[in-house]
Amino acid sequence: MRGQSFPKAYRIRRRDDFKRVYAQGKRVVGRYFVLHALPNTLGHPRVGVTVTKKSGKAVVRNRWKRLVREAFRENKALFPPADLVVTVKREVAVPAHGDLEEDLLKLVKRL
Repeated sequence: MRGQSFPKAYRIRRRDDFKRVYAQGKRVVGRYFVLHALPNTLGHPRVGVTVTKKSGKAVVRNRWKRLVREAFRENKALFPPADLVVTVKREVAVPAHGDLEEDLLKLVKRL
C-alpha cells in the first residue's frame, strides 16, 4: 500500500495559494475541467479542487472533489512539480472515473 496516501503536503489549502495560481499560472481547458498550473519549488505536485454551486448540491460537489483527488493520487508520478488548481466546469454531469482520469491526464500533458 505504499504510495497510496494523499498527505497534506500534496494539497493546496490556502486561499492565497489558489489566488496566486489563478493570477500567474498557465490555463488549459478540457472536457470536464479548467486546469491552472504554476511551477513550484517543492519537488512534487500539489492539487486543489474548486467546484461552484452551479455544479449541484453539496453531495455532487463533494463527489467531484473526491474523484479528482483520487485520479491525482493514483497518477501523481505523472504530474510535474507544480501547483495545480482543477476547476470543474459548470453543469457537467459527473462522468465515469475512467473518463475523468483520462481528461485530467490529457490536460497535464498539454502543460
